[in-house]
Amino acid sequence: MLYLLNKLVLREIFPYVAVVFATLISAAIGIFSGPSDLNFQDTYNGLIRSGDGVMTTVLWSIRIPRVVLTVLVGASLGLSGVLIQLSTRSSIGDPNLFGIGGGAVIFMAALTIGLISLPSYGEFAGAIISSLVVALILTSLVSNQDLTPMKLAIMGIAIGALMLSLATSIISFGRVFPAQVIGLVAGSFTSSSWELIYFMGFSLLVCFVVSIMLSGRLLPITLGDDIARSLGVSPVKTRIYLMSVAAILAGSSVYAAGLIGFIGLISPHLARRFVGNSPIQLVLMSTMVGGTLAILSDQISRLMFAPIELPVGLTTTVLGAPLMMYLAWKYK
Repeated sequence: MLYLLNKLVLREIFPYVAVVFATLISAAIGIFSGPSDLNFQDTYNGLIRSGDGVMTTVLWSIRIPRVVLTVLVGASLGLSGVLIQLSTRSSIGDPNLFGIGGGAVIFMAALTIGLISLPSYGEFAGAIISSLVVALILTSLVSNQDLTPMKLAIMGIAIGALMLSLATSIISFGRVFPAQVIGLVAGSFTSSSWELIYFMGFSLLVCFVVSIMLSGRLLPITLGDDIARSLGVSPVKTRIYLMSVAAILAGSSVYAAGLIGFIGLISPHLARRFVGNSPIQLVLMSTMVGGTLAILSDQISRLMFAPIELPVGLTTTVLGAPLMMYLAWKYK
């Protein structure tokens, strides 16, 4: 009996351990690998702040902030994606594909060309508010009883394309340097800093706690609005709460790293493979998987053609587009 119990516990915790291990390996690659021609000992000395001052600066001002921010952004997108998929009952839900992050992109585009000037905390809040506006529009669409998950996905993608077009028009009007455009619309962690980490860490922590508190309402929502009401759960209010949390996560992610697609789509599907359909486990695992996917994608983008660095959104698109095509075909 004790053997079976231990085996069951190991089976439950193994997926979490595997995801953490993959994240740590990717983080180690991000810290110890790069364009600087330094050996392991030099890097280790810089890591413990006992080596050359240049290497210490490279590690603690560039590489480590980038690794930490990448995990936080990916975790935020993974959590946002699972909240959208569960609340809308659409397996193609993704914060950036659905245009929620697009609201923040328009705001960031206006900041980039100088139309708006705010302190850093104002920029962070503005990106979140812009995403909240789009999320509330989507929430009103979901409330339409005739709107199927596939129709919602099509409308969401259309809204996302519209948001991106508007942002691109703003950037074109401002004649912004192309590298800034790529970083905004295709995702980049080259501007990572400890200040961004503080913003992202705070928003992710708050949103994760709220998501855990709301996880008990997720299962009734997935069974349909009528069943949810019969179980004492208000689908409209719950959906507003969940989509608002998803918008905060998406807006903060765009503020920190630009528009990175498909992590929010992929993470919940991988999480289901690991832990099943339990809402609270899906919330936890999707958050962890999102961080792992982001840091893995960033290492591929950074090192595959080094010293040339690809936009991280390109890598996530290569990973996520086939999955989206499969899901669309499945709903034929």
